[in-house]
Amino acid sequence: MGFNTALSGIKASADYLSVTGNNIANADTTGFKKSRIEFDDLYNTSVLGAGSGNSIGSGVSVSKVSQEFSAGNISYTDNNLDLAVDGSGFFVLDSGIAQSYTRAGNFKLDENGFLVTNTGSNVLGFNAVDGVVGGNLEDLKVPTDRIPPEPTTTMGLKVNLDSKNEDIPAFIKADFDPLNPDTYNFTQTQGVADGNGKTHIVTYYYSKSELPNTYKVNATVDGNLTDDTGAAFLGETFATFNSAEGGTDYNGDGTEEQPFELLYLGATEPGEADIATGTKTPLAIAGTLGGVAIASALTPAEMREPSAVAREVFDPLSPETYNYGNTRTVFDSLGETHTLGYYFIKQGENNTYELRVTLDGEESYTDPLTGEDTRYLEKNTTVSFDAAGNLLGSYRGLPPFGVAQPITLEISGIDPTNRGQITPLDLTGSTQFALNNTDNFDQNGFSAGELQGVSFDSDGFLMANYTNQQTATLGQIALATFDSTDGLMPSGHTSWLASKGSGPADIGRPNTGTFGKIQGGALEESNVDLTSELVALIEAQRNYQANSKTLETENTVTQTIINLR
Repeated sequence: MGFNTALSGIKASADYLSVTGNNIANADTTGFKKSRIEFDDLYNTSVLGAGSGNSIGSGVSVSKVSQEFSAGNISYTDNNLDLAVDGSGFFVLDSGIAQSYTRAGNFKLDENGFLVTNTGSNVLGFNAVDGVVGGNLEDLKVPTDRIPPEPTTTMGLKVNLDSKNEDIPAFIKADFDPLNPDTYNFTQTQGVADGNGKTHIVTYYYSKSELPNTYKVNATVDGNLTDDTGAAFLGETFATFNSAEGGTDYNGDGTEEQPFELLYLGATEPGEADIATGTKTPLAIAGTLGGVAIASALTPAEMREPSAVAREVFDPLSPETYNYGNTRTVFDSLGETHTLGYYFIKQGENNTYELRVTLDGEESYTDPLTGEDTRYLEKNTTVSFDAAGNLLGSYRGLPPFGVAQPITLEISGIDPTNRGQITPLDLTGSTQFALNNTDNFDQNGFSAGELQGVSFDSDGFLMANYTNQQTATLGQIALATFDSTDGLMPSGHTSWLASKGSGPADIGRPNTGTFGKIQGGALEESNVDLTSELVALIEAQRNYQANSKTLETENTVTQTIINLR
Protein backbone atom coordinates (compact mmCIF):
# COMPACT_ATOMS: atom_id res chain seq x y z
CA MET A 1 0.00 0.00 0.00
CA GLY A 2 1.08 3.58 -0.61
CA PHE A 3 0.33 4.55 2.98
CA ASN A 4 3.77 3.39 4.18
CA THR A 5 5.46 5.14 1.31
CA ALA A 6 3.70 8.39 2.10
CA LEU A 7 4.34 8.03 5.83
CA SER A 8 8.06 7.45 5.24
CA GLY A 9 8.18 10.59 3.10
CA ILE A 10 6.35 12.63 5.74
CA LYS A 11 8.73 11.38 8.44
CA ALA A 12 11.78 12.09 6.29
CA SER A 13 10.48 15.58 5.50
CA ALA A 14 9.86 16.17 9.20
CA ASP A 15 13.43 15.12 9.95
CA TYR A 16 14.59 17.43 7.18
CA LEU A 17 12.65 20.25 8.84
CA SER A 18 14.19 19.38 12.22
CA VAL A 19 17.77 19.38 10.90
CA THR A 20 17.24 22.63 9.03
CA GLY A 21 15.54 24.22 12.02
CA ASN A 22 18.42 23.16 14.27
CA ASN A 23 20.91 24.75 11.89
CA ILE A 24 18.90 27.98 11.84
CA ALA A 25 18.52 27.95 15.63
CA ASN A 26 22.31 27.68 16.04
CA ALA A 27 23.25 30.26 13.40
CA ASP A 28 24.78 32.43 16.16
CA THR A 29 26.26 29.60 18.27
CA THR A 30 30.02 29.95 18.60
CA GLY A 31 31.89 27.08 16.96
CA PHE A 32 28.67 25.35 15.80
CA LYS A 33 28.95 23.07 12.76
CA LYS A 34 25.87 22.73 10.59
CA SER A 35 24.28 19.34 9.91
CA ARG A 36 23.18 17.83 6.66
CA ILE A 37 20.49 15.18 6.32
CA GLU A 38 21.11 12.33 3.88
CA PHE A 39 18.30 10.12 2.46
CA ASP A 40 18.14 6.56 1.09
CA ASP A 41 15.32 5.02 -0.96
CA LEU A 42 13.59 1.83 0.24
CA TYR A 43 12.71 -1.33 -1.74
CA ASN A 44 11.01 -4.50 -0.63
CA THR A 45 13.38 -7.45 -0.46
CA SER A 46 12.91 -11.20 -0.21
CA VAL A 47 14.98 -13.90 1.46
CA LEU A 48 16.59 -14.54 -1.88
CA GLY A 49 17.76 -10.97 -2.31
CA ALA A 50 16.43 -7.85 -3.88
CA GLY A 51 13.14 -7.55 -5.64
CA SER A 52 12.67 -8.15 -9.31
CA GLY A 53 13.26 -5.56 -11.95
CA ASN A 54 9.63 -4.54 -11.62
CA SER A 55 9.87 -3.80 -7.87
CA ILE A 56 8.11 -0.73 -6.67
CA GLY A 57 9.88 1.41 -4.09
CA SER A 58 8.69 1.43 -0.49
CA GLY A 59 9.55 5.01 0.38
CA VAL A 60 12.47 6.80 1.88
CA SER A 61 14.63 6.59 5.01
CA VAL A 62 17.12 8.89 6.73
CA SER A 63 20.44 7.15 6.33
CA LYS A 64 22.56 9.69 8.23
CA VAL A 65 22.64 13.17 9.67
CA SER A 66 26.23 14.28 9.12
CA GLN A 67 27.99 17.45 10.23
CA GLU A 68 30.05 19.70 8.04
CA PHE A 69 33.28 20.81 9.75
CA SER A 70 34.15 23.63 7.38
CA ALA A 71 35.56 26.65 9.21
CA GLY A 72 33.32 29.51 10.20
CA ASN A 73 34.26 33.16 9.99
CA ILE A 74 36.56 34.53 12.71
CA SER A 75 34.98 37.34 14.73
CA TYR A 76 37.23 39.53 16.88
CA THR A 77 36.27 40.35 20.44
CA ASP A 78 37.65 42.38 23.37
CA ASN A 79 38.25 39.31 25.54
CA ASN A 80 41.80 37.96 25.57
CA LEU A 81 40.53 34.55 26.69
CA ASP A 82 38.40 34.15 23.56
CA LEU A 83 40.23 31.84 21.16
CA ALA A 84 39.72 30.68 17.60
CA VAL A 85 41.58 27.99 15.68
CA ASP A 86 42.84 28.95 12.24
CA GLY A 87 43.22 25.39 10.98
CA SER A 88 41.74 21.95 11.50
CA GLY A 89 42.46 21.47 15.20
CA PHE A 90 40.00 21.19 18.10
CA PHE A 91 40.37 22.45 21.65
CA VAL A 92 40.68 19.58 24.13
CA LEU A 93 38.30 19.56 27.13
CA ASP A 94 38.20 17.51 30.30
CA SER A 95 34.51 16.70 30.60
CA GLY A 96 34.88 14.50 33.64
CA ILE A 97 34.32 11.02 32.18
CA ALA A 98 36.13 11.44 28.88
CA GLN A 99 37.85 14.05 26.83
CA SER A 100 35.67 16.05 24.49
CA TYR A 101 36.63 18.38 21.69
CA THR A 102 35.30 21.74 20.59
CA ARG A 103 35.86 24.62 18.21
CA ALA A 104 34.10 27.07 20.56
CA GLY A 105 36.82 29.07 22.30
CA ASN A 106 34.71 31.30 24.54
CA PHE A 107 36.67 30.37 27.67
CA LYS A 108 36.61 31.80 31.19
CA LEU A 109 38.62 31.57 34.40
CA ASP A 110 36.98 29.84 37.36
CA GLU A 111 37.49 30.76 41.00
CA ASN A 112 40.62 28.60 41.17
CA GLY A 113 42.26 30.14 38.11
CA PHE A 114 41.56 27.23 35.73
CA LEU A 115 40.59 27.89 32.14
CA VAL A 116 37.07 26.50 31.64
CA THR A 117 34.14 26.51 29.23
CA ASN A 118 30.72 27.98 30.01
CA THR A 119 29.60 24.54 31.17
CA GLY A 120 32.54 24.14 33.55
CA SER A 121 34.68 21.76 31.51
CA ASN A 122 38.40 22.33 32.00
CA VAL A 123 40.48 23.29 28.98
CA LEU A 124 43.52 21.04 28.62
CA GLY A 125 47.03 22.14 27.76
CA PHE A 126 50.64 22.11 28.93
CA ASN A 127 51.38 24.13 32.07
CA ALA A 128 54.72 25.90 32.53
CA VAL A 129 57.06 25.67 35.50
CA ASP A 130 59.41 28.65 35.88
CA GLY A 131 58.60 29.69 32.31
CA VAL A 132 59.36 26.25 30.82
CA VAL A 133 56.34 24.59 29.21
CA GLY A 134 56.01 20.97 30.24
CA GLY A 135 54.95 17.95 28.22
CA ASN A 136 52.11 16.59 30.37
CA LEU A 137 48.55 17.24 29.24
CA GLU A 138 46.65 18.73 32.17
CA ASP A 139 44.10 21.32 33.15
CA LEU A 140 45.43 24.70 32.02
CA LYS A 141 45.78 27.08 34.96
CA VAL A 142 46.57 30.78 35.35
CA PRO A 143 48.54 31.34 38.59
CA THR A 144 47.37 34.57 40.20
CA ASP A 145 50.34 34.90 42.57
CA ARG A 146 52.40 38.08 42.45
CA ILE A 147 55.93 37.69 41.12
CA PRO A 148 58.81 38.59 43.47
CA PRO A 149 61.29 41.34 42.61
CA GLU A 150 64.49 40.59 40.77
CA PRO A 151 67.60 42.70 41.43
CA THR A 152 69.68 44.04 38.58
CA THR A 153 72.58 41.65 38.10
CA THR A 154 73.55 42.30 34.47
CA MET A 155 73.50 45.44 32.37
CA GLY A 156 74.11 46.12 28.71
CA LEU A 157 74.88 49.51 27.21
CA LYS A 158 75.19 50.03 23.47
CA VAL A 159 76.26 53.61 22.97
CA ASN A 160 77.33 55.74 20.02
CA LEU A 161 79.61 58.62 20.96
CA ASP A 162 79.72 61.29 18.29
CA SER A 163 83.17 61.30 16.68
CA LYS A 164 82.93 65.11 16.65
CA ASN A 165 83.00 65.20 20.46
CA GLU A 166 85.89 67.32 21.72
CA ASP A 167 88.06 67.42 24.79
CA ILE A 168 87.88 70.60 26.90
CA PRO A 169 89.69 72.66 25.93
CA ALA A 170 89.68 71.33 22.41
CA PHE A 171 92.86 70.27 20.62
CA ILE A 172 94.25 73.17 18.55
CA LYS A 173 95.28 71.82 15.18
CA ALA A 174 96.36 75.16 13.66
CA ASP A 175 99.99 76.23 13.77
CA PHE A 176 100.74 78.66 16.55
CA ASP A 177 100.50 82.35 15.66
CA PRO A 178 100.81 84.91 18.47
CA LEU A 179 98.64 87.27 16.43
CA ASN A 180 95.83 84.70 16.19
CA PRO A 181 94.05 84.06 19.54
CA ASP A 182 92.46 80.91 18.07
CA THR A 183 95.85 79.19 18.12
CA TYR A 184 96.30 79.26 21.91
CA ASN A 185 94.16 78.92 25.02
CA PHE A 186 95.78 81.22 27.57
CA THR A 187 98.93 83.30 28.11
CA GLN A 188 101.33 84.32 30.82
CA THR A 189 103.80 87.23 30.83
CA GLN A 190 107.12 87.82 32.54
CA GLY A 191 109.47 90.79 32.62
CA VAL A 192 113.15 90.14 31.96
CA ALA A 193 116.18 92.47 31.75
CA ASP A 194 118.84 92.04 29.07
CA GLY A 195 122.57 92.53 29.45
CA ASN A 196 122.15 96.30 29.14
CA GLY A 197 119.53 96.42 31.89
CA LYS A 198 116.67 97.02 29.43
CA THR A 199 113.40 95.30 30.33
CA HIS A 200 111.68 93.03 27.86
CA ILE A 201 108.29 91.32 27.98
CA VAL A 202 108.29 87.56 27.65
CA THR A 203 104.89 86.05 26.82
CA TYR A 204 104.18 82.36 27.18
CA TYR A 205 101.37 80.83 25.07
CA TYR A 206 99.65 77.58 26.06
CA SER A 207 97.98 75.65 23.21
CA LYS A 208 96.04 72.46 23.93
CA SER A 209 97.82 69.38 22.53
CA GLU A 210 96.42 65.97 21.62
CA LEU A 211 97.02 64.52 25.08
CA PRO A 212 94.59 65.04 27.98
CA ASN A 213 95.33 68.08 30.16
CA THR A 214 98.52 68.73 28.17
CA TYR A 215 99.52 71.97 26.46
CA LYS A 216 102.22 72.90 24.03
CA VAL A 217 104.10 75.99 25.24
CA ASN A 218 105.46 78.74 22.94
CA ALA A 219 107.12 82.00 23.91
CA THR A 220 107.80 85.43 22.42
CA VAL A 221 110.07 88.24 23.54
CA ASP A 222 108.57 91.63 22.80
CA GLY A 223 106.32 89.80 20.32
CA ASN A 224 109.18 88.01 18.56
CA LEU A 225 109.13 84.22 18.28
CA THR A 226 112.77 84.04 17.18
CA ASP A 227 116.00 85.86 18.04
CA ASP A 228 118.44 87.59 15.72
CA THR A 229 119.65 84.24 14.36
CA GLY A 230 116.14 82.95 13.61
CA ALA A 231 116.23 80.46 16.45
CA ALA A 232 113.17 80.12 18.68
CA PHE A 233 113.52 81.71 22.08
CA LEU A 234 111.84 78.60 23.54
CA GLY A 235 112.30 75.14 22.12
CA GLU A 236 109.44 72.67 21.83
CA THR A 237 107.93 72.30 25.27
CA PHE A 238 104.97 70.45 26.76
CA ALA A 239 103.22 71.02 30.08
CA THR A 240 100.80 68.56 31.66
CA PHE A 241 98.53 69.60 34.50
CA ASN A 242 96.38 67.69 36.94
CA SER A 243 92.61 67.57 36.35
CA ALA A 244 90.18 69.85 38.14
CA GLU A 245 89.51 67.11 40.68
CA GLY A 246 92.98 66.07 41.76
CA GLY A 247 92.78 63.28 44.31
CA THR A 248 95.60 61.11 42.87
CA ASP A 249 99.15 60.53 44.05
CA TYR A 250 101.03 60.18 40.76
CA ASN A 251 104.60 60.29 42.06
CA GLY A 252 104.09 57.96 45.02
CA ASP A 253 105.23 60.43 47.69
CA GLY A 254 102.12 59.81 49.76
CA THR A 255 100.55 63.15 48.91
CA GLU A 256 97.81 63.60 46.37
CA GLU A 257 98.53 66.23 43.74
CA GLN A 258 96.29 69.26 43.88
CA PRO A 259 93.74 70.22 41.21
CA PHE A 260 95.42 71.81 38.16
CA GLU A 261 98.84 71.21 39.69
CA LEU A 262 101.68 70.99 37.18
CA LEU A 263 102.65 67.34 36.78
CA TYR A 264 105.16 67.51 33.94
CA LEU A 265 107.17 70.09 32.07
CA GLY A 266 109.60 69.02 29.39
CA ALA A 267 110.73 69.06 25.78
CA THR A 268 108.81 65.93 24.70
CA GLU A 269 105.28 64.70 25.04
CA PRO A 270 105.06 63.03 28.45
CA GLY A 271 104.70 59.32 29.14
CA GLU A 272 103.60 57.49 32.25
CA ALA A 273 107.19 57.43 33.60
CA ASP A 274 107.51 61.21 33.19
CA ILE A 275 104.35 61.79 35.22
CA ALA A 276 105.40 59.26 37.85
CA THR A 277 108.84 60.82 38.34
CA GLY A 278 107.43 64.35 38.28
CA THR A 279 109.77 65.59 35.55
CA LYS A 280 109.62 69.41 35.54
CA THR A 281 112.23 71.29 33.57
CA PRO A 282 111.95 75.11 34.02
CA LEU A 283 111.05 77.12 30.94
CA ALA A 284 114.27 78.69 29.69
CA ILE A 285 114.38 81.69 27.34
CA ALA A 286 117.69 82.29 25.54
CA GLY A 287 118.74 84.29 22.51
CA THR A 288 119.81 87.70 21.26
CA LEU A 289 117.56 90.56 20.33
CA GLY A 290 119.08 93.65 18.73
CA GLY A 291 122.49 92.18 19.39
CA VAL A 292 121.86 91.98 23.13
CA ALA A 293 121.69 88.64 24.92
CA ILE A 294 118.43 87.82 26.71
CA ALA A 295 118.06 84.96 29.15
CA SER A 296 115.40 84.10 31.69
CA ALA A 297 113.71 81.11 33.34
CA LEU A 298 110.16 80.44 34.52
CA THR A 299 110.13 77.93 37.33
CA PRO A 300 107.36 75.30 37.54
CA ALA A 301 106.03 76.98 40.65
CA GLU A 302 105.59 80.23 38.71
CA MET A 303 103.62 78.67 35.83
CA ARG A 304 100.01 79.69 35.43
CA GLU A 305 97.49 76.90 35.88
CA PRO A 306 94.81 76.28 33.18
CA SER A 307 91.81 76.57 35.52
CA ALA A 308 90.23 79.32 33.41
CA VAL A 309 90.00 77.15 30.29
CA ALA A 310 90.13 73.51 31.45
CA ARG A 311 87.10 71.32 32.06
CA GLU A 312 85.49 71.81 35.44
CA VAL A 313 85.06 69.12 38.07
CA PHE A 314 82.66 66.41 36.89
CA ASP A 315 79.11 67.10 37.98
CA PRO A 316 76.24 64.95 36.66
CA LEU A 317 73.97 67.99 36.96
CA SER A 318 76.26 70.06 34.75
CA PRO A 319 76.31 68.90 31.09
CA GLU A 320 79.33 71.12 30.45
CA THR A 321 81.48 68.71 32.47
CA TYR A 322 80.93 65.69 30.20
CA ASN A 323 80.29 64.93 26.53
CA TYR A 324 77.39 62.56 26.93
CA GLY A 325 75.36 61.15 29.78
CA ASN A 326 72.08 59.46 30.52
CA THR A 327 70.21 57.93 33.44
CA ARG A 328 68.32 54.64 33.66
CA THR A 329 66.40 52.69 36.28
CA VAL A 330 67.87 49.67 38.08
CA PHE A 331 66.45 47.56 40.92
CA ASP A 332 67.67 46.26 44.26
CA SER A 333 66.72 42.97 45.94
CA LEU A 334 63.57 44.47 47.43
CA GLY A 335 62.37 45.76 44.08
CA GLU A 336 63.14 49.37 44.96
CA THR A 337 64.12 51.51 41.98
CA HIS A 338 67.38 53.43 41.75
CA THR A 339 68.68 55.81 39.13
CA LEU A 340 71.88 54.70 37.45
CA GLY A 341 73.78 57.42 35.59
CA TYR A 342 76.58 56.90 33.07
CA TYR A 343 78.68 59.71 31.66
CA PHE A 344 81.40 59.83 29.03
CA ILE A 345 84.15 62.47 29.09
CA LYS A 346 86.41 62.87 26.05
CA GLN A 347 90.08 62.68 27.05
CA GLY A 348 92.53 63.89 24.42
CA GLU A 349 92.44 62.92 20.76
CA ASN A 350 93.12 59.19 21.01
CA ASN A 351 89.43 58.14 20.78
CA THR A 352 89.35 57.64 24.53
CA TYR A 353 86.62 58.57 27.01
CA GLU A 354 86.63 58.50 30.76
CA LEU A 355 83.54 56.69 32.06
CA ARG A 356 81.83 57.87 35.25
CA VAL A 357 78.94 56.11 36.97
CA THR A 358 76.50 57.43 39.57
CA LEU A 359 73.67 55.88 41.56
CA ASP A 360 70.91 58.19 42.71
CA GLY A 361 73.17 61.12 41.85
CA GLU A 362 76.18 59.93 43.88
CA GLU A 363 79.47 58.51 42.58
CA SER A 364 80.30 56.59 45.75
CA TYR A 365 78.86 54.78 48.76
CA THR A 366 80.05 53.82 52.21
CA ASP A 367 81.28 50.24 52.21
CA PRO A 368 79.50 48.56 55.17
CA LEU A 369 82.49 46.25 55.80
CA THR A 370 85.32 48.78 55.72
CA GLY A 371 83.47 52.03 56.33
CA GLU A 372 85.41 53.54 53.43
CA ASP A 373 83.98 55.74 50.72
CA THR A 374 83.93 53.52 47.62
CA ARG A 375 83.17 54.43 44.02
CA TYR A 376 80.54 52.46 42.12
CA LEU A 377 83.01 52.47 39.22
CA GLU A 378 86.71 52.65 40.00
CA LYS A 379 88.54 55.85 39.23
CA ASN A 380 90.30 56.32 35.87
CA THR A 381 88.09 53.84 34.01
CA THR A 382 88.18 54.53 30.29
CA VAL A 383 86.58 53.30 27.08
CA SER A 384 88.50 53.39 23.78
CA PHE A 385 87.61 53.06 20.10
CA ASP A 386 89.69 52.33 17.03
CA ALA A 387 90.13 54.63 14.02
CA ALA A 388 87.08 53.06 12.34
CA GLY A 389 84.87 53.90 15.31
CA ASN A 390 84.58 50.36 16.69
CA LEU A 391 84.91 49.56 20.37
CA LEU A 392 88.40 48.48 21.42
CA GLY A 393 87.53 47.80 25.03
CA SER A 394 87.47 49.19 28.54
CA TYR A 395 90.60 50.02 30.51
CA ARG A 396 91.87 51.18 33.87
CA GLY A 397 94.35 54.03 33.54
CA LEU A 398 94.50 57.08 31.27
CA PRO A 399 97.73 57.87 29.39
CA PRO A 400 99.88 59.80 30.05
CA PHE A 401 98.85 59.67 33.73
CA GLY A 402 98.87 55.89 33.94
CA VAL A 403 99.25 52.70 31.94
CA ALA A 404 95.99 51.61 30.32
CA GLN A 405 95.25 48.05 31.44
CA PRO A 406 92.35 46.08 29.88
CA ILE A 407 89.61 45.30 32.39
CA THR A 408 86.18 43.71 32.58
CA LEU A 409 83.79 46.55 33.16
CA GLU A 410 82.08 45.99 36.52
CA ILE A 411 79.95 48.18 38.78
CA SER A 412 79.98 47.54 42.51
CA GLY A 413 77.46 48.36 45.22
CA ILE A 414 74.48 49.36 43.07
CA ASP A 415 72.23 47.20 45.27
CA PRO A 416 72.04 49.01 48.64
CA THR A 417 70.73 45.81 50.22
CA ASN A 418 73.79 43.90 49.00
CA ARG A 419 76.78 46.20 48.55
CA GLY A 420 79.04 43.24 47.87
CA GLN A 421 77.29 42.45 44.58
CA ILE A 422 79.35 43.06 41.45
CA THR A 423 77.31 43.93 38.37
CA PRO A 424 78.95 43.62 34.94
CA LEU A 425 78.30 46.32 32.33
CA ASP A 426 78.54 45.05 28.76
CA LEU A 427 79.43 47.68 26.13
CA THR A 428 79.42 45.26 23.19
CA GLY A 429 78.32 46.97 19.99
CA SER A 430 79.23 50.47 21.14
CA THR A 431 80.64 52.78 18.46
CA GLN A 432 82.15 56.17 17.82
CA PHE A 433 80.60 57.27 14.53
CA ALA A 434 79.75 60.70 13.19
CA LEU A 435 76.22 60.44 14.55
CA ASN A 436 74.46 62.02 17.48
CA ASN A 437 75.28 60.71 20.93
CA THR A 438 72.73 57.96 21.62
CA ASP A 439 72.46 54.76 23.63
CA ASN A 440 70.38 51.65 24.24
CA PHE A 441 70.37 50.30 27.78
CA ASP A 442 68.99 47.04 29.12
CA GLN A 443 69.10 45.29 32.48
CA ASN A 444 67.49 42.22 33.98
CA GLY A 445 65.98 43.58 37.20
CA PHE A 446 62.38 44.43 38.02
CA SER A 447 60.12 45.22 40.96
CA ALA A 448 57.46 42.96 42.43
CA GLY A 449 54.34 42.75 40.28
CA GLU A 450 50.70 41.75 40.42
CA LEU A 451 48.99 39.86 37.62
CA GLN A 452 47.45 42.41 35.28
CA GLY A 453 46.13 40.26 32.45
CA VAL A 454 46.68 37.23 30.27
CA SER A 455 46.60 36.61 26.54
CA PHE A 456 47.41 33.94 23.96
CA ASP A 457 49.80 34.24 21.05
CA SER A 458 49.55 32.47 17.69
CA ASP A 459 51.49 29.47 19.06
CA GLY A 460 48.92 29.04 21.80
CA PHE A 461 51.26 30.16 24.58
CA LEU A 462 49.44 31.64 27.54
CA MET A 463 51.26 34.86 28.38
CA ALA A 464 50.84 36.77 31.65
CA ASN A 465 51.32 40.52 31.95
CA TYR A 466 52.23 42.00 35.32
CA THR A 467 52.03 45.51 36.76
CA ASN A 468 55.84 45.76 36.69
CA GLN A 469 55.85 45.46 32.86
CA GLN A 470 57.12 41.89 33.03
CA THR A 471 55.68 38.99 31.07
CA ALA A 472 55.77 35.29 31.78
CA THR A 473 54.81 32.14 29.91
CA LEU A 474 52.22 30.26 31.95
CA GLY A 475 51.51 27.40 29.58
CA GLN A 476 50.36 26.38 26.11
CA ILE A 477 46.94 25.28 24.99
CA ALA A 478 46.57 21.85 23.36
CA LEU A 479 44.86 21.03 20.08
CA ALA A 480 43.60 17.74 18.65
CA THR A 481 43.05 16.41 15.15
CA PHE A 482 41.39 13.21 13.89
CA ASP A 483 41.75 10.84 10.97
CA SER A 484 38.07 11.41 10.16
CA THR A 485 36.13 14.28 11.64
CA ASP A 486 32.97 12.81 10.12
CA GLY A 487 33.19 10.07 12.73
CA LEU A 488 33.03 12.44 15.71
CA MET A 489 29.97 12.02 17.93
CA PRO A 490 28.13 15.20 19.02
CA SER A 491 27.91 15.44 22.81
CA GLY A 492 26.12 18.76 23.16
CA HIS A 493 27.38 22.19 24.18
CA THR A 494 29.14 22.46 20.79
CA SER A 495 31.54 19.63 21.57
CA TRP A 496 32.22 16.15 20.21
CA LEU A 497 33.51 12.83 21.42
CA ALA A 498 35.96 10.58 19.62
CA SER A 499 34.56 7.33 18.25
CA LYS A 500 35.68 4.27 16.34
CA GLY A 501 34.76 6.11 13.15
CA SER A 502 36.88 9.18 13.94
CA GLY A 503 39.86 7.34 15.29
CA PRO A 504 41.71 8.42 18.45
CA ALA A 505 42.64 12.06 18.97
CA ASP A 506 46.11 13.17 17.89
CA ILE A 507 47.10 15.71 20.58
CA GLY A 508 49.68 18.37 19.75
CA ARG A 509 50.66 22.01 19.96
CA PRO A 510 49.37 24.92 17.86
CA ASN A 511 51.29 26.05 14.80
CA THR A 512 52.74 22.58 14.23
CA GLY A 513 51.65 20.06 11.63
CA THR A 514 48.01 20.50 10.59
CA PHE A 515 46.76 21.63 13.99
CA GLY A 516 46.50 25.27 12.95
CA LYS A 517 47.42 28.43 14.78
CA ILE A 518 45.62 30.27 17.55
CA GLN A 519 43.91 33.60 17.09
CA GLY A 520 43.60 35.28 20.49
CA GLY A 521 40.78 37.70 21.24
CA ALA A 522 38.58 36.09 18.58
CA LEU A 523 35.85 33.47 18.19
CA GLU A 524 34.89 31.18 15.35
CA GLU A 525 31.35 31.84 14.22
CA SER A 526 28.87 29.16 13.19
CA ASN A 527 29.34 27.91 9.64
CA VAL A 528 25.59 28.03 9.01
CA ASP A 529 24.60 29.87 5.83
CA LEU A 530 21.16 31.27 6.63
CA THR A 531 20.27 31.84 3.00
CA SER A 532 20.85 28.18 2.15
CA GLU A 533 19.01 27.05 5.24
CA LEU A 534 15.94 29.13 4.40
CA VAL A 535 15.88 27.62 0.93
CA ALA A 536 16.18 24.15 2.51
CA LEU A 537 13.29 25.05 4.81
CA ILE A 538 11.09 25.74 1.80
CA GLU A 539 12.15 22.46 0.22
CA ALA A 540 11.35 20.51 3.37
CA GLN A 541 7.95 22.19 3.63
CA ARG A 542 7.19 21.39 0.00
CA ASN A 543 8.22 17.75 0.42
CA TYR A 544 6.09 17.42 3.54
CA GLN A 545 3.05 18.83 1.74
CA ALA A 546 3.62 16.60 -1.30
CA ASN A 547 3.87 13.45 0.83
CA SER A 548 0.73 14.50 2.69
CA LYS A 549 -1.00 14.71 -0.68
CA THR A 550 0.11 11.15 -1.46
CA LEU A 551 -1.42 10.01 1.81
CA GLU A 552 -4.63 11.87 1.05
CA THR A 553 -4.87 10.28 -2.38
CA GLU A 554 -4.28 6.79 -0.98
CA ASN A 555 -7.04 7.42 1.52
CA THR A 556 -9.46 8.48 -1.22
CA VAL A 557 -8.70 5.41 -3.30
CA THR A 558 -9.17 3.12 -0.30
CA GLN A 559 -12.46 4.78 0.58
CA THR A 560 -13.69 4.20 -2.96
CA ILE A 561 -12.94 0.46 -2.68
CA ILE A 562 -14.72 0.24 0.67
CA ASN A 563 -17.84 1.89 -0.81
CA LEU A 564 -18.19 -0.82 -3.54
CA ARG A 565 -21.35 -2.99 -3.09
